[in-house]
Amino acid sequence: MKIVNLKILGLLWCFLPCLLPAQGVLPSASSLSPKGQVYVYWGWNRAAFSTSNIHFSGTNYDFTLEKVIAKDRQTPFAFEVYFHPAKLTIPQTNFGLGYFFQDHYILSFSVDHMKYVVQQNQLVEINGTIDKTHPLYDGIYEQEQILIQADFLKMEHTDGLNFIAFGIARADNFLRSFSRLENKVALQMVEGVEAGFLMPRTDVTVLDQENRNKYHFSGLGIGFKTGLHLTLFKNYFIHGEAKAGYVNLHNIPTTPDGKTKARQSFFFLQRTIQFGGIFRLKKGRKKRMSNT
Repeated sequence: MKIVNLKILGLLWCFLPCLLPAQGVLPSASSLSPKGQVYVYWGWNRAAFSTSNIHFSGTNYDFTLEKVIAKDRQTPFAFEVYFHPAKLTIPQTNFGLGYFFQDHYILSFSVDHMKYVVQQNQLVEINGTIDKTHPLYDGIYEQEQILIQADFLKMEHTDGLNFIAFGIARADNFLRSFSRLENKVALQMVEGVEAGFLMPRTDVTVLDQENRNKYHFSGLGIGFKTGLHLTLFKNYFIHGEAKAGYVNLHNIPTTPDGKTKARQSFFFLQRTIQFGGIFRLKKGRKKRMSNT
């Protein structure tokens, strides 16, 4: 997906709630104020990424690949994988929790487990030098084309591209419940912003120098999100969300000794489906009857 499309779609989706009237609060469909409520969720995602310029620096090379294409890699659905306690993190997953410190406002913590896979057999521009490293690729490059193949580069943040973030969000009723479903069903809109850091485990091979990294701090990120939140019987919910964001990975080790590194930055667009529960830390107060 082109970077322009990511920006436009992300901005439109994130600012759509501003055009809608605020009518109430999340997550409970009851008359109790949501202040003091806590929610926790688990879900799955698909992601799209903009192209990225990736810079590699080592003892005998220093080069940049321009506009590299990467895609996500969601695991095909299988009940024994998606719901097995020992295999829950094999798919692309989302975990999070939130706390209502005010009727409309939420403090949140989330872990987005995305996967980022540089695509093989793509032709990209290369600039820089490779010296005494690989006989097929040694040379000086200036705006030349090179084919990404396994003996040149294999790069995946597949265990994964882990975005750990803290944020703040606002919740408003999108539609009121039907009278017969009062206190049983409610539909809300949630929008927010978050920032955090990336802890990937990267599988990378550069010029036949293989390395499978340990989890490491790699950079920082920011995200803007919005979603529809369906509350069921006060204590359960289903949430569909879109999140547009930007990450800057300035510290990606590419060899076991850590002396060679890569860096890159890119935009992402993530779509998720989440399931969760709601509980209250303390007894709630009655909320005022209001349209705001």
